[in-house]
This record gives sequence, C-alpha cells and structure tokens, in this order.
Amino acid sequence: MQPLSEALDAEETIWFALPPEPDAEQMWEGLSGRVEAEGTATILAVPAYLYDINFGDRVTVMRSGENALVATGVDHDARNFTFRILLKTDDDGAWEPLAVELAQLGCLLDVMSPRFFAISCGEPLTQEIADRLQALERNGVLYYETGRTQQPGRKLGFRFI
Repeated sequence: MQPLSEALDAEETIWFALPPEPDAEQMWEGLSGRVEAEGTATILAVPAYLYDINFGDRVTVMRSGENALVATGVDHDARNFTFRILLKTDDDGAWEPLAVELAQLGCLLDVMSPRFFAISCGEPLTQEIADRLQALERNGVLYYETGRTQQPGRKLGFRFI
C-alpha cells in the first residue's frame, strides 16, 4: 500500500468542530486538504469522527483568529462513502490483511491505530464494502459504522458524532 500522492500534496489542515460535550473542552478533527478558489477547500483525508464529510468533498472555509482554516459547511459532495472500523483483536498486525483487501478493491485508508481505521470508497463500491464489513462484524472480527447519515448530493451542513 502506498500513500495517495494527492493526499501527500495537501498543504493545509482543515479543522472541524465536533459537537460539544457537557462540561468538556471543545474537540476538533483536523483533516488534510487543499485550498481551492472562492473560500473552499477539498478534503484529502478520511474522517475518523465526522459524519457526512468524506474524502474529496469540497467544504466552505474561513480563517480563524489564530489563522487556522475552519470548515463552515459542505459546498460539494464528492459522492464518496466513509466507513470506520474497530477490530476486536489486540494483535497489532491484524489490520493489514483487511486493509490490503480493501485497498485492492479501490478503497482509500487512514489508519489511526492498529485497531481503528477509516476507509473511503466511491459510490459504486459502497454496497460491496458494506456487505463485506457486515459479514466480518457478524463473524465477530470487527465493529463498523458508516460515516453517512444522508444520501450523496445533498448540500446541507454537516453532522458530527
């Protein structure tokens, strides 16, 4: 598996505010991105915690007082789907065979830890990937969830976990 050259060229981190927890500090997820024209940026990472933000989406952005690039909404849905996977094993190498299998099918991966990673796939692969992950979940190998709460193409704000 090789890093995606487009993602390696990402020059910015786009920050997304996660919903606040009672009596807790504001949490953020930073995703690699490329600044585009007219106050937008393209996401070049797979979100670990955000819903309805996917690899390739173009988001509206603004600079904060600290000069951070902060997302304010979705401008264009790239029609990709995100899945998050939590393996049930403590084996640090257990993620690799599944990651290779998913990459060979055409998925992009962002590995957060040996047990937790996020994948992105295009719309045509979505059902095949969902079926594979569901079978692995039924067999006790992993837990998974989708990062979409809405069908592609809707120009709405985003939802966070």
